[in-house]
Amino acid sequence: MFRKSLVFLLGASMVLSLAGCGGSSGGGEDTSKDYVQETESDGDKKVISFYSWSEMAEQDFDKAVIAQYEKEHPDVDVVENFIPYNEYLSKMNTMAAADSMPDVFKLPEANVMEWGTKGAVLDLKPLYDKVGIKPEEKMLESAIFRSGDNIWGAGCNLATLALYYNKDLLKEAGIEFPSTDADNPWSWTEFVENAKKLTKDGNGKHSGEDGFDSDNISVYGTMMPTDWVVYMPLLYSNGSGIASKDGTKLEINTEKGLEVIQSIADLSLKEQCAPSVAMAKGAFADKSTMLMNGQVAMLIDGSWALSNYTNEGFDVGVAQIPAFSQPANMSWTAGICMSPKDADNEEAFDFYCYYTDFNNAITAAKENNVGLGGLPQTFDVFDGGENEKAWKSTYTKVDESENCDAFKNILIHEGTRLGENVTLKNFSLIVDNTIVPLLDNVWLGEQTAEEALGSLDVSSELQGTWN
Repeated sequence: MFRKSLVFLLGASMVLSLAGCGGSSGGGEDTSKDYVQETESDGDKKVISFYSWSEMAEQDFDKAVIAQYEKEHPDVDVVENFIPYNEYLSKMNTMAAADSMPDVFKLPEANVMEWGTKGAVLDLKPLYDKVGIKPEEKMLESAIFRSGDNIWGAGCNLATLALYYNKDLLKEAGIEFPSTDADNPWSWTEFVENAKKLTKDGNGKHSGEDGFDSDNISVYGTMMPTDWVVYMPLLYSNGSGIASKDGTKLEINTEKGLEVIQSIADLSLKEQCAPSVAMAKGAFADKSTMLMNGQVAMLIDGSWALSNYTNEGFDVGVAQIPAFSQPANMSWTAGICMSPKDADNEEAFDFYCYYTDFNNAITAAKENNVGLGGLPQTFDVFDGGENEKAWKSTYTKVDESENCDAFKNILIHEGTRLGENVTLKNFSLIVDNTIVPLLDNVWLGEQTAEEALGSLDVSSELQGTWN
């Protein structure tokens, strides 16, 4: 479900006009009066306001966590407010300008750092220090929104990427399953070789064999990972990225970056083991169905896709994504943040800590019969004992043991990191507005990666990173 938030956050250009920064950015009606009314005292109870977007799955999960917290804390009333997804940032921006932010709220991950550096969310490090908690000892580093010494929030319900594969097709081709050990993925070369072995035309010929008919392919070995969400960690696996670590120069158009981009394009254009871009947007748009139907043998997709593989009798495998020179991946999540006015609000911070502890998410989801929104960010869920058993028990229609182990190994791997969509300033301007249109020519075979990106100069847009 959080794939949607990733798209949303990148589509929204955040030009913050916050309290002390010149007034509201506009967009939507002012909700500050509603906020004040909704958070008035309820008798002797302490009231905590919580804002999120109103997508049904997220809403059900949030309500479950709130209900569980209130059950355990009868002296606290958490007042939730759900705003339509496409209005959320505008509404929150208006509230920030009016200095009427809710106590605890979600932010799309790409906005957390910017809001923090501009004073729109609370630096939580003093509160963590006060209660003696070091968040890096409790949760994955990739779930912590940190810049310098500041902690602007943490995530819950992580998403990451994985290599999904049709076990039956790999067995048929005599290909050994990739390891669930995230430190030992297939190399990109192995991935391509296996994808060619898995590709078959109508006569049973494989890609690269004499007589192979590329116009009559019945099974494709894989699909081209042309979404930046997918190719970005592949760049990381080759020691590259969209930009340098300090965000001051472009890296996707260096030798290592171009190698990754051209290799992706070649899956279809040269190796003939992946459908074309046009096919991927048309007949093969439903990737999960293509995998289950045996029309595609392997693909790289988000962790949210695991829930799609519910066909009785379908055996799906999960592994780390292939690597060029080193294992790498990324994770993302919406940020859970607090209002700048709540530096002394111990109750709000307690609820924030409760929400960002995945053990509580598991309990709430099971007791309220709702789905978890994503993967764990809390270390002790991966304890190999009761906590991990409780997490795995939430999966009922897939091989939870093997597949959960794969995701666990991916998330705790040192090569899994926050993506540049979180850390790089002007990410949307650089990637969505400039790089993506140029790459369309590469995926179509109209230009090589070098021709499309080699001379690209975005120095005027590169402004460093938020951290």
